Amino acid sequence: MNTNRKRISGRLEQLPRGFTIVTEAGDHWVLDDFEPDNEQIGEEVTAEGEIVGFDRLKVDWLGVLAD
Repeated sequence: MNTNRKRISGRLEQLPRGFTIVTEAGDHWVLDDFEPDNEQIGEEVTAEGEIVGFDRLKVDWLGVLAD
């Protein structure tokens, strides 16, 4: 099993460091090499990918959570 893999959920925001998922606990995960649809910004999302830094995730996929 690859320990560098992670799945995170939270609100997708555009911050000065780039597109970021802010978790319910207040953690910030910057999304590496990822450009979301404008409709996804501000939505609750789940992303999965490879950890490539202390707080950076190289996204394999991202989906908006259903209401």
